[in-house]
This record gives sequence, C-alpha cells and structure tokens, in this order.
Amino acid sequence: MGNRKKATDYILKHIAMFDPNDTSNVQLTKNFLEGLSDEQFEDYMRRLRKPQTGEEDQGRETLTYYAPNLSKIKLEVKRNLEIAKAIGHNFFERLWLTDPQTGEVYLTTQAHMVVDLPIRRQAQLLIKKSSIPANNNTVDELSGQPTGESKGGKLSFPELQAQVAQQLDNTILEEIKIRGGDEIAYQEFERQMIDTGSASLEQLLRLGTKVKSTETLSKLFKGMHFDNNLADNGR
Repeated sequence: MGNRKKATDYILKHIAMFDPNDTSNVQLTKNFLEGLSDEQFEDYMRRLRKPQTGEEDQGRETLTYYAPNLSKIKLEVKRNLEIAKAIGHNFFERLWLTDPQTGEVYLTTQAHMVVDLPIRRQAQLLIKKSSIPANNNTVDELSGQPTGESKGGKLSFPELQAQVAQQLDNTILEEIKIRGGDEIAYQEFERQMIDTGSASLEQLLRLGTKVKSTETLSKLFKGMHFDNNLADNGR
C-alpha cells in the first residue's frame, strides 16, 4: 500500500505541474487511481511503463490530461519541457535514418523531437463513398476539367482559402491550372512525370497556356456585349 501511495503522489504531483491553476485534472486522475483495486492498480502501473516488446506495446497505457480548446487550462511548451526534465525524460534524440537514394544508414547530427502523436486516417474506406475516377477520358466542354466517370477529387473555396493562408501558391497553381482545365499544360505535366518521375511547374508556366474555363468565361461576357481581356491575360 505504501508503494501505491508513493506512486499515486508522484503522478498527481507532476499532473499538477502542467497548469498550477488547474485542479480538475489532478482530481480526475486521483479519483481514477483510487477507484482501482490493488490488482488493477498494479496492472495499470505495469502498462504505463515503457514497453520492451511488441506484445507489451499493444496493451500500453498513457496518462490523460484534459485541456479543451478555449478553456481556462493553458499548456506551455516551456513548462512541458521542465516537467520532462523533472521525470528524467528527453524529448530530443539523434535519429538513425536511411538515405532513400543510396540506402546508406546514418546518424543525424542534430537531435530531433520525438513524441507520440494521435493519427487520424484521412482516407475513404467505404467503397460507396470512393471518389476514385474510373478513367481519364472525359472532360467538360466548357471548363476542360474531368467530368463523369473521369471526375475524382475537387477543391472547395474554403480549402483554397486555407491554402492561400499557408502561402501554398505553387500547390494552388497545380490544382486550379495544371489539373484544373489547362489541357496543354496538363499533357506536358503528364509527359514529364512519365519520362522523369517529376514535373517542373516553372517550365509548365512558360508554355503560356490557359485554362479552358477562362476562355469560356471571356466568350460568355463577349456574347453579352461585355468586352474583356480575360483570354489575353488570364492563366
């Protein structure tokens, strides 16, 4: 029982260090630990230890700290590093990496942060919701973009705004120009990918070609007697 109290006090002490003004997480952890039987407590402590085998890793446990967005609980990187130092944990390690070109294994000069992060699968797993195109044969006459069975993913305006905020200008050009209806540039893009395994956006832009939707919009405006230079200046 003495060891159990010592372990509990040790955990609660360091849980409290994450935010000195927060007592809710300390109380939640205390209630959880005190609710375990001696056998359950011992098993839980065992699963908290760093796993030595793949079998141990399957049943591994981690202590939980609740810090909801917009709550009064505030976490700080500096304080987290101090807690790690207090419990003898080092976030930074030199890594053994394998060069993808030569296959040579080398040790990094600088130490890098290594942490466990939750991963959410960003993929469609249901066949009925799959958006994989059946072929690459059909394009819309007005926009030059894939349609029908050739239509796959699409880019929404909020997604485009997010990319603008991240200054992903080249990514946007590839999505809304090269892959967005510029037939000549896309054909050259495909050729470069097949021949070399990569493509140069800079070279593709030198072609001076435009997306079909720009030309279509220009013609629609002119049909309404609105003169414009979209087809001359647009990409």
